Amino acid sequence: MTQAEIPKRNKKIVQLAKENYTADQISEIMGIKRYRVLQILKAFNVKAYKVPHDLQCKMAKAIIKELEAGVMQSDIARKLKVSRQYVSQIKYRYQALNKADNK
Repeated sequence: MTQAEIPKRNKKIVQLAKENYTADQISEIMGIKRYRVLQILKAFNVKAYKVPHDLQCKMAKAIIKELEAGVMQSDIARKLKVSRQYVSQIKYRYQALNKADNK
């Protein structure tokens, strides 16, 4: 990528963020790493859309399915391209929900 193309790319990244795309989605669209997308957005003082930690979302359901299969949290995070901390949050919310149901 040439120096002349970088401002156009950055403008597109900011535009996608304002259209409620997540950092992961933007990184796939633009073909760059998620971390770089977040750096660019921070430089423009724009925040990427974050998926809610709701146990009903597709990502949470996929994480729960993998956890029930006995897959390690770090492996799930790599496979689904989310942070290990996000996997951990879903796991603890799911466990708390199950404890409440079993009482």
